[in-house]
Amino acid sequence: MTKKTVQVILSKDIDTLGKEGTIIKVKPGYLRNYLIPGKLAKVATNTLIHKFELKQKDIEIKEKQFLKNCEENKELLESFNKFVIYKKIKEDGVFFGKITKKQILDLLNEKVKLQMELNKNQLEFPELKQLGKYTIKIKLANNIIANVNLEILAE
Repeated sequence: MTKKTVQVILSKDIDTLGKEGTIIKVKPGYLRNYLIPGKLAKVATNTLIHKFELKQKDIEIKEKQFLKNCEENKELLESFNKFVIYKKIKEDGVFFGKITKKQILDLLNEKVKLQMELNKNQLEFPELKQLGKYTIKIKLANNIIANVNLEILAE
């Protein structure tokens, strides 16, 4: 006696089965009782498989373009020697207030015309409380990080 299986395309990421769009084989009961009621998968017909392949190609093209833009932005950011922020200081060399991620984002957007929008979560830097030179890491993509030099000077 052979065990029946059905090919399905996952509609959502499922830890035990795979990522969205993966074509897998499951038993008909599992499909009927769990996957379809939860809208987690669809039966893999020829038209659905063809649509999925076209969608995957579009996603790959967009991802390649995104990575290319990230590389260009990294080169553009790193081509600047340094960015400078002027702050009023106290007698002990410490400045008033602190430098926030928003201030750094505004400075970057003012000086550099990037092909993508940066947000606060992409910036990584030490606490900026004194005058000096600092390196700011900007995470553009998973494996593309731009290092930018920031100098804080007295007004």
